[in-house]
Amino acid sequence: MCASLKFLAMLIFLIASGLTQVSIVSAKRESIETLLGNKPSPPEPYVSPFGWSDVLEYLSGPCEPFITRKDPDPSPTCCEGAKHLVRKTKIKRDGQELCWLMRATLMKFLPGAYDPKRLPLLGKKCHIKFYFPPVTDDIDCYKI
Repeated sequence: MCASLKFLAMLIFLIASGLTQVSIVSAKRESIETLLGNKPSPPEPYVSPFGWSDVLEYLSGPCEPFITRKDPDPSPTCCEGAKHLVRKTKIKRDGQELCWLMRATLMKFLPGAYDPKRLPLLGKKCHIKFYFPPVTDDIDCYKI
């Protein structure tokens, strides 16, 4: 409440002193409308539902034998981990973030050891309706 009173006092001062340029008044009017509830607040910044540790714990570690071609099929632990990550993926941006984290994690911990073509097979082999992209060092995760 104090901040809104200070803002209104500043606006009254600006108007009284003749400093009412259109851009200042327009910006202040938008702020007043937001304070009064007549205008929606700006969107919250994006917060990823997972981080490096999630990808390491649920995907990279348990799925290593499958994505490095040591095992022909993913283990039940690998599939459960993949399903866990997919459940946390609610919007398109979450999937893109998962892609970036997979890329960073695999490049750091399994550089050259994994087969990127095996990742898209996780959906089919684990019975998940989700596309795991073939993560390579040149993939643009914002285009998936």
